[in-house]
Amino acid sequence: MVNPVQYHLSTENGERLILIEPVYEEIAGGDLFATGRYVLSEQNAVGGEIRFDGELFEWEWNGSHSLEDENVFQIVKFIREYNEPELELYLD
Repeated sequence: MVNPVQYHLSTENGERLILIEPVYEEIAGGDLFATGRYVLSEQNAVGGEIRFDGELFEWEWNGSHSLEDENVFQIVKFIREYNEPELELYLD
């Protein structure tokens, strides 16, 4: 994931709109490095952060309790499977 994405999360209490924003750090030469961190926010309030290992296999959640475990699992699955629309031309 390169750009922030709005994710429509279906819950028992209805749909929630979650903004998923990848975190990058600038490294030597001005290049950007994907940190494996994704900040989640809802209605302009930060809800927490998901941190992945380099292969998006292992992950950990550090955030508010407003998201149930099942909701966090849904978001993790979305991030793992996400393909940046702008990059689809380059993936073939």
